[in-house]
Amino acid sequence: MVNWETAVPSTGLGRDGIELQLSDVWRRLLNRTDIGIHDDFFSLGGHSLLAIRLTVEVRRLFQVDLSAADLLSAATVAELAEIIRRGTAGSSGQLVRIQAGSGGSPVYALPPVSGTVLLYPPIARAMGRDQPFWAVQSVGLLPGEEPLTSIEEISEAFIEQLRGVHPEGAEWNLIGYSMGGLLAYETARRLRERGERVGLVGLLDTRITVEPSGDPDFALRALLWRGLKLDVDIDWLRGLDPDTRAAELVRRAVAAGTMPADFDADRLRRMIDMYQFNLDALAAYRIKPYDGTVTVFRVTDRSLEGGTLPDDLGWGDVAARAVVCDVPGDHFTMVEPGQVEVLGRRLREQVDLLNTVTPLT
Repeated sequence: MVNWETAVPSTGLGRDGIELQLSDVWRRLLNRTDIGIHDDFFSLGGHSLLAIRLTVEVRRLFQVDLSAADLLSAATVAELAEIIRRGTAGSSGQLVRIQAGSGGSPVYALPPVSGTVLLYPPIARAMGRDQPFWAVQSVGLLPGEEPLTSIEEISEAFIEQLRGVHPEGAEWNLIGYSMGGLLAYETARRLRERGERVGLVGLLDTRITVEPSGDPDFALRALLWRGLKLDVDIDWLRGLDPDTRAAELVRRAVAAGTMPADFDADRLRRMIDMYQFNLDALAAYRIKPYDGTVTVFRVTDRSLEGGTLPDDLGWGDVAARAVVCDVPGDHFTMVEPGQVEVLGRRLREQVDLLNTVTPLT
């Protein structure tokens, strides 16, 4: 990850053919001409869909497969070029360091229903460059991985991963967007049971649970409509076998211009499968009480909710204390430019507050 205190000033000139080609790809994807080899992809406006397109371009040009972890830990042209020169992407499991920071208790971000963590870099930046920030992506997104099937099992796996980087004696600050909030809650609950110090449990517009009577296709609809920009009959889609479904979605997305022509259908199939595995895990989860504080970051635009929900989204019923922090936007726009800056500031305020007081007992 680039050191923001000592980074070389940006330059638009690549130092070799790889950097020149990567700079050209970034200019096209980001629709900008002011690309420097030490500029951060996400700070320039990169987001999850553009990141997917970037990995496809890298595969096409250099025959190197990138994971989300690779892109997040090598988010500049110069750093990405180093991976390409080696001819292979590194493997760091599910754990991704988004920014090193300069000390203090880290923040750990747990994945939403998509399983990816590409939405978290703007949140980390908005919290401040000095804030250490890690994220964990779901098992099952990479070839050969078998997804985990319960919230409890996923939480245990995340704790095992995070212990390898967690500073001894530091508070555990856990956040999660949407489903990631439930993972943060369950992880915090398990840590507290073991006598660990838990600071922020940040629930980013997370409902307390997914009811069986709710829309089981909510996340899949979000992937199709907001990511791939496709209006597809969900019932028809579910009637297709997985390979046919992925191939059909790739065909339609390419025709709509929301996916590169050479996108790998197998990669999209794994993404779709991850949504379903996580939805099933959510529906089966039975929440247990937590004897600490949770902080609910509640959107002010509630027009998408389709009903009246309590301000704390029900978390006061299971946690010893639920604090509500209002943030601008709706469930989707709260993590987008223009809104995410406020979310980041409020997260940082809560981290600083909860890491200076004695946790509830």
